[in-house]
Amino acid sequence: MGGAFDPPHFGHFVTAQTVYDSFDVDKVIIMPLGDAPHKANSRTNAEDRYNMVLAGIDDNDAFDISDMEINRKGKTYTVDTIAEIKKINPELKIYFVIGADEAKMLDTWHEPERLLKMCSFIAVSRPGFDRNELIKTVDEVRKKYCCDIHYIDVPALDISSSDLREKISEGRSIKYLVPDKTEKYINEHNLYRRCN
Repeated sequence: MGGAFDPPHFGHFVTAQTVYDSFDVDKVIIMPLGDAPHKANSRTNAEDRYNMVLAGIDDNDAFDISDMEINRKGKTYTVDTIAEIKKINPELKIYFVIGADEAKMLDTWHEPERLLKMCSFIAVSRPGFDRNELIKTVDEVRKKYCCDIHYIDVPALDISSSDLREKISEGRSIKYLVPDKTEKYINEHNLYRRCN
């Protein structure tokens, strides 16, 4: 499960837990993005984003974290990450988790046909999007690419990293929106605060 995680929040972790509970997987590996072509520059550095995720998952044996993408130099593409994992373990079955709304954007990803042949996808529901439209999008992707893509509903926690950054910069509380240890890391490292 990739993402900027800038900062990570309960919406991310509820999604990861739902995937773990719904599919026959050994672990959900959370992988903070490196220099992703489709994301604007992160507000924090890769080490801080990695450590915020690590703080948030340290008490859940179903989760693990990978620094593969943040350690890669230059632009990083999902297809390269999956290829690298498959090179290490060719027999590994990989499910790549995306928001179901992102499924319609797969055409814009780097080498989507190759990527969709290397791994299965799990498209998860997102707050604010019509469920029937999301399912329709996933079905269209499945037909177009003849790929293994699944749709699942996750509990709707309408939390966004951008809203959290704004709250923190304004000195408002993010309690109950992020794990306590993630909040502690943010406070200890003075992340997302406005400069005076």
